[in-house]
Amino acid sequence: MGEEVAISLKNISKCYKRYARPVDRLKELFLPGKSHAQEFWALQDINLEINQGETVGIIGQNGSGKSTLLQIIARTLTPTTGEVFVNGRVSALLELGSGFNTEFTGRQNIFFNGRILGLSNEEIAAKYDDIAAFADIGEFIEQPVKTYSSGMVVRLAFAVIANTEPSILIVDEALAVGDAKFQARCMKRIRQLKEQGVTILFVSHDSSSVKMLCKSAVLMNGGKVLEIGKPKEVVNHYIALLSSDKQQEKQEKQAPELSKEIREIENHNDFVANRQSETKLNRHGNQLAVIDNVKITDSDNQEINKVETGTTFKIIILLRAKEELDKLVVGISLRNLMGLVMYGINTRLMNVDLPNLNSGQQLKVCFHIPCHLNKGVYTFTIGVHSEEGISYDWVDELIVFEVINGSFCDGVVDLKSTIEISEEISLFN
Repeated sequence: MGEEVAISLKNISKCYKRYARPVDRLKELFLPGKSHAQEFWALQDINLEINQGETVGIIGQNGSGKSTLLQIIARTLTPTTGEVFVNGRVSALLELGSGFNTEFTGRQNIFFNGRILGLSNEEIAAKYDDIAAFADIGEFIEQPVKTYSSGMVVRLAFAVIANTEPSILIVDEALAVGDAKFQARCMKRIRQLKEQGVTILFVSHDSSSVKMLCKSAVLMNGGKVLEIGKPKEVVNHYIALLSSDKQQEKQEKQAPELSKEIREIENHNDFVANRQSETKLNRHGNQLAVIDNVKITDSDNQEINKVETGTTFKIIILLRAKEELDKLVVGISLRNLMGLVMYGINTRLMNVDLPNLNSGQQLKVCFHIPCHLNKGVYTFTIGVHSEEGISYDWVDELIVFEVINGSFCDGVVDLKSTIEISEEISLFN
């Protein structure tokens, strides 16, 4: 038997009308046949099918149409064209405080929202203690919501939707408002719902969470779906899109006269080009500075592809400027095979100022890294960009290496903990 469909969107588009003046609305109302509005298409021809039990990440820049799409799935918006099929009870955490009556107390809003989600008063009462404990807002639960901070509103809203047995859970970035402890509690609950077979649509700017939680990801831009695929690949393309937009914005402001040589992304006769011929690499940037070579060495500068836990190794990066550049930033990102970022650092975060470079000049940057990783296979992503964040050259997962002789501990990192045993108990008195 095939998988059952939880959400199906066919040719979904959403159009909003913009009026230059209020009187134009009246003209259109009383003089039909002539439009006085400018049309804005927030969504255009969206086709998407999600099976029951899938966790799907939706990523894109602000204004790309993510929230509009989720509101249509949650049935709080009606599409201009297209067909929407949703199979199951939907619980959605969309705009901050949406669905709450600010004059009601937290307790009253729990019952109010529970009824909207299709639960009886008896069912809500049975779940009330769990909801209140999850929200953890104390006596404020008896106060009007209008007295709450934004973090308290999110706590209450997520507590309701996560404890009312949804078939489909939609979370739209609102969790970023909560504190770190609450975010961790929310992520744990989302993982539990995932294990229970709940279909989850997850919108977040945290690419690591998308890669870790989601089976697939959807990249949106300008109201259209650009790509649907594996989270790691989709996130990489999203990063490339962000970098290209920043680059274009800077070029429009400065209108530089770039030579034909710089405009073209060359296949350099270097380490990166050789790696590109061996495997498919995701590389982007305007190539004003290029990564010519990268290698891992031990402390004696011997090139290696295996690193022992407890030793120190180096990442040596050789880059070259293609025009005069200042305020360069060089960074590395260490990931495991799930795409989760284990460690990321760059020269700016380390308060290291790199020298200005002339066209054709090379620079070697060496990161010294103590290895606390447990055994496994890891990758390094290498990036060179400007202080403003304009990507010059970025190569995803350029270096693959193995950590061997891992310590006898669980997880991916050996924190080198020590233990002390004492019969003294005065510390706890």
